[in-house]
Amino acid sequence: MIELYAITDHPGPPLPPVADTTLATAGAGSLAAVWAPVADAPAAVTIDGLRRHEAIVEALMADRNLLPVRYGTRVPDDGAAARLLIERRDELARALERVRGTVEVAVRVAAAPDASADPARALAAVHHPLAERARAATCRVRAGGDLLRGAYLVERGDVEAFAAGVAELQDDLADLRLLCTGPWPPYSFTD
Repeated sequence: MIELYAITDHPGPPLPPVADTTLATAGAGSLAAVWAPVADAPAAVTIDGLRRHEAIVEALMADRNLLPVRYGTRVPDDGAAARLLIERRDELARALERVRGTVEVAVRVAAAPDASADPARALAAVHHPLAERARAATCRVRAGGDLLRGAYLVERGDVEAFAAGVAELQDDLADLRLLCTGPWPPYSFTD
């Protein structure tokens, strides 16, 4: 049994050593699935397991374009991983091309203490201007707690400028609190 971590270009750069895990690839044409062997027992969701998975995907993200694979995705062997790549080749190639050269930056927006919670204001004042600076954007508007959680697909070389843009918005919006995190693998832009 193997666990999948990412779909990436084949051939790609050498795989990094991460979290005491021996990574390998199953290639099919221009795509590769990055994987590691696991016990045959069903995957138990644990905090340590989630952290390990994220550490591996982030290490891979450092020097390659990738589609991150959901934690706990397992197939019987590398042959099954290669078949998956062949069966979904067009869809995966388009998805990889969509995120090529980018990372995800997340922005959470909350109302400042003693300010009214207005999700429509957060959408107009924060999400729309940030979406214009990104290749793609998505957000969830909420009532209570965070007003908005946005994800932005940003060119790798533009992350610092994007974060500076978030800081400028924060300076102008005393009634809102913005939290910018990343860069992350493009989870929000991968099906």
